[in-house]
Amino acid sequence: MKQSLKQQVNQYFRQVELSGPQLTELESLINTQTEKESQRRGSYGYKLVVSGMFFVVVVALFMMSQFPWDASKDMPQRIAEEVVKNHLKLKPLEVKAGTINEIRGYFSKLEFMPVESSMPSLNGMQLIGGRYCSLQGITAAQLRMKQGQNLQTLYQTQYLPDVFGYIPQLEKGESPLVVYARGIKVKIWVEKGLLFALT
Repeated sequence: MKQSLKQQVNQYFRQVELSGPQLTELESLINTQTEKESQRRGSYGYKLVVSGMFFVVVVALFMMSQFPWDASKDMPQRIAEEVVKNHLKLKPLEVKAGTINEIRGYFSKLEFMPVESSMPSLNGMQLIGGRYCSLQGITAAQLRMKQGQNLQTLYQTQYLPDVFGYIPQLEKGESPLVVYARGIKVKIWVEKGLLFALT
């Protein structure tokens, strides 16, 4: 599946980021070149180089402001924040159904088939419907579950390790990640080749 423009830009900047020694070497080369140009062309060459560097800095700052990237937030935290944000909005359901089999026909545009999870915390919950959504730019199914008066949201999407990184897998006996966002607990795991997130 294609990555979003934001993901591509972030990935590109991660690949071209200079290390400390590389940055020092670049500055040295620029200074050496600037000195040579100044000697040859006088102050005109110096002004041109400074203007060019200023232009590059302005463009870089503009690009970074358009595509903010907080390296301190890991992918599970970003998933949890997106899931909680959408859970709190409680957008209207696009389809109402009580079982996963009833709901599968509606989600024909997905590149996967929604499945029932073996996660014990889903026992006793009743599926009431779903809607299309996305999770970190990847098309997903947002399923609304009910237990008594409590509503919970279960997300399912294709698990793409290059997008989501490593997420614990139930089939390997691993426990789901538990992440909090806005005071709400989110469980994240992989099962049957799909990424699940439950509020």
